[in-house]
Amino acid sequence: MSVLRIHGVSPSTFTRSVRMGCHEKGIAYEFVQARPGALGDLNPFEKIPVMTHGEFTLFESTAILRYLDRTFPGPKLWPDEVAPAAIVDQWASVVCDSVLNSALRYIATRFNLLPVPAEMAERYLAKARQVMAAIDRRLGESRFLGGDRLSAADLLLAPPFAYFPDVPEMREIAEASPHCRRWAAEMAARPSFIATEPEFKPQLAN
Repeated sequence: MSVLRIHGVSPSTFTRSVRMGCHEKGIAYEFVQARPGALGDLNPFEKIPVMTHGEFTLFESTAILRYLDRTFPGPKLWPDEVAPAAIVDQWASVVCDSVLNSALRYIATRFNLLPVPAEMAERYLAKARQVMAAIDRRLGESRFLGGDRLSAADLLLAPPFAYFPDVPEMREIAEASPHCRRWAAEMAARPSFIATEPEFKPQLAN
């Protein structure tokens, strides 16, 4: 049987999302340490994570999660029905676009991983407040982002949200988001989240 490998590093939020998907579905996998820019021919954009399954290679987290969901048995990460699946896609896209380009970018600036002018960092922070307010409203309407069941959208959001307490400005946003905090506590108790805890975290810049 072909070995499934996830290439990335444990602090990477998207790498963790994919690994959580494996754990949620009960998929055995090998975790291969690989930093961005050190992937060889696996990803022309030199980003992590990358999945290899035998001779098949795939990058982009949402695509990998969909492949896992369609290939392996276990709890579904997307509903079978068209409209509910579209809702999951919608919130997965929110995370991969709006959360990435606001909260995650701001966190990266505070970890000194994305040096930008101060005014740009402030724009990221202002956008993060707006984006997380919308997500908090959504989680006030349903148990999970996609509805009453865990989905790929939750797996994509949980790892970046786990960094919020480490950054004072993001911690304030989390504290002002009661529905996100309720959801995050439930996510943090899941075996998939516990099993993929990063071995180390970036240090906050002074």
